[in-house]
Amino acid sequence: MTMRYLLLIMIALSGCDSPSPALHSGQSYEHQLEGYRFTVWRKGNSIEVIRHGYAPRADQTRLKDVMAEAAIHATGCALVPQSIEGDTGVLRARLACASAL
Repeated sequence: MTMRYLLLIMIALSGCDSPSPALHSGQSYEHQLEGYRFTVWRKGNSIEVIRHGYAPRADQTRLKDVMAEAAIHATGCALVPQSIEGDTGVLRARLACASAL
């Protein structure tokens, strides 16, 4: 019985796209690119990209680049390469642009 509840909780949490506490009051953008759906959270010069849905193993090597491109499309700003961190589920970086929200 407890395994069933654990499975239900895991399924419910897999659809979450809440940002980290530092970006909680930031602006969100929905973006689709190369068949993937992303939520891009921005606050000032910080961004967080959350990927939704399944990603096959074959896509894992290029997925961080796709996520970075989604952030660029959503914000209109370049990413500071040295600031990019995270994985193919959540990517964080700093923006290099003239305006900050």
